[in-house]
Amino acid sequence: MSEEIYNSIAYYMKEDVGLPYRYDELTIEQRVFIDAFVEGFGDDADEQIANLESTLSELERELAETELECHKLQVELENREGPFV
Repeated sequence: MSEEIYNSIAYYMKEDVGLPYRYDELTIEQRVFIDAFVEGFGDDADEQIANLESTLSELERELAETELECHKLQVELENREGPFV
């Protein structure tokens, strides 16, 4: 996974910080750093995805409740004034 992510970074960005173009050209120290960085990023990303999925579920529930309330109000309005246009 680290290799794929590292190799997908633009060459000019690696060049700007003095890193080789390919993962297999990294020194052991550089690999340890990159692997730790990617692993930490992955953990954070997983947590953010879980939080977003939870938020999405909550918003979908609230939307369903709002649509139900809107429908109830529309029925109530129709009962008072006739068909709602």
